[in-house]
Amino acid sequence: MSFWSKYLSSKPFHIFLLVLTVVNLLQAGLTALNNDEAYYWMYSKYPDWGYFDHPPMIALMIKAGYLLFQNELGVRLAVVLTMAASLGMIWSLIGRDPGWKNRNIKYFIMLVLILPVFNIFGFIATPDSPLILFSVLFLYAYKRFLNDGSLKNTILIAIAMAALMYSKYHAALLIILVILSNLSLLKNLRFYLAVILAVLLYVPHIYWQFINDFPSFRYHLVERVAGLDFGNIPEYLGNTLIFHNPVILPLSIWLFAKCRPGDKFERALWFVFLGFLIFFFIASFRYNVQPQWTVLIAIPLLIILFRNIDHTPAIGKTIKWVTYIMLPLIIAARSALIIDFLPVAFLKDEFHDYEKKVREISQIAGDLPVVFANSYQDPSVYTFYTGKFAHSLNNLNYRRTQYDLWDFEERLNGKEVLYVPHWPTYYIQENFTKHRYFNDDSVYLKVYHDFQSLQKECVILKDEHYTFRKNDINSIQLDIFNPYPYVIDVRHKEFPVVFQVGFFRDGKREERWNLQLPDSVSQLNPGDTISVDCRFNLGELSATSYRIVICTETGVLYDTFSSRFRDATVTE
Repeated sequence: MSFWSKYLSSKPFHIFLLVLTVVNLLQAGLTALNNDEAYYWMYSKYPDWGYFDHPPMIALMIKAGYLLFQNELGVRLAVVLTMAASLGMIWSLIGRDPGWKNRNIKYFIMLVLILPVFNIFGFIATPDSPLILFSVLFLYAYKRFLNDGSLKNTILIAIAMAALMYSKYHAALLIILVILSNLSLLKNLRFYLAVILAVLLYVPHIYWQFINDFPSFRYHLVERVAGLDFGNIPEYLGNTLIFHNPVILPLSIWLFAKCRPGDKFERALWFVFLGFLIFFFIASFRYNVQPQWTVLIAIPLLIILFRNIDHTPAIGKTIKWVTYIMLPLIIAARSALIIDFLPVAFLKDEFHDYEKKVREISQIAGDLPVVFANSYQDPSVYTFYTGKFAHSLNNLNYRRTQYDLWDFEERLNGKEVLYVPHWPTYYIQENFTKHRYFNDDSVYLKVYHDFQSLQKECVILKDEHYTFRKNDINSIQLDIFNPYPYVIDVRHKEFPVVFQVGFFRDGKREERWNLQLPDSVSQLNPGDTISVDCRFNLGELSATSYRIVICTETGVLYDTFSSRFRDATVTE
């Protein structure tokens, strides 16, 4: 038997991993960035201990790869390598003898190839990639810790927990579920030491949240929470089924129900699998749960399903048939990310047309910075593919993003810019220039010569609760301050500032009214704070409870949150 024959027979997993990594590297280099990846690439341009939406691990990974290759491959390089590392550790966690694993490796390979998680995050650069890596590392460290609670393993599990939390906040649920699976950990002093070390390693991010007024926690735990909406439940169930393979996921649930964990480590896998499914099912009552939020169930799914492949012959047969059907579809889909041959709008918009569109805008803008609206994706893709400066503003129809934390708004003040609104209001259609893209899509554009925006919080509502009367003249006191290092021109020629009070119920705005400032208020100098009483007629608004907030319109830039929300009651 030749050397290569011996190697192929004794090292089938390593051969598979090498081939898969090469395929993912080719895919990473030949596929255009999608909009979220471009956003995370923007993270990497401005290294920090935290970002509005996520912790900083994905930015660090992108930056490392981009130092080597200043293109799509560089953005995704670390992601491809981390998937290889993740699968390597998963293989080691299977827990059966090497001979059995090598004899049945075809099922492991088939599962990896047909589970969407290991396809998508094998090359796409999102925070889910480091989350998968450090989740597997945490489980690996936890298994070692169960067998040997040495100081070495204590430090390893501490590093894994910290790295997890630096990857994505969903990591907290994984850690909690593992603890719930083994409450004796709460009696283990070494485990407490691991937690303390992990918290100490995480302090820089906590401090970043503190100095930035906890933007991530406010967004994820408050701003994203909507009213009770049972319509989210079927969407969650359908997305989860598709995201984890509509045949393999039910098969896994059946297997988890039939089998029982043999040790504490397997018990942790059971808790993680079922815990994520149940937790986000309950969360879907009030959240629009995104499919990738349950990404971590793919780890116990793969381990338990492969480990019990011989539980019944039906499992292996099912995996084979699913592979015969799904693998050609997955190959076609991944190929279509590179070559535009499928008539799928999502693929065209995300991976083929986006770059061409921003290059067209770049030709129109020339050297002018571009200001987009209600999209963190547009300026990110624009900057990646053109190398030019762009910014994003948002209003009540959207949400805050990392662009609200960067100093981009201050850089643009007083400059000439090209403004690209997200939605063409009647005013925009009448006063902006309409540009048609190569694919007949259109966008409205306008050059402004003295740009001014007011995106930062600039109003304080002192009272926690307000009472107003319907069909009556009401008043509200505002403390308006200037959060910028330059003058805010309230009577600006192109971008005059108008303050409004908005009434919200169940997360939706019911009504708003303009608030008239005294004629004496024409500008706010840096550091200035003024107190004004504003009067407004409440009209026929229903007598009930509301949440109110002060908003501003700055010329064509409309409806930006300018204060914190407060409770209010409208009476007859």
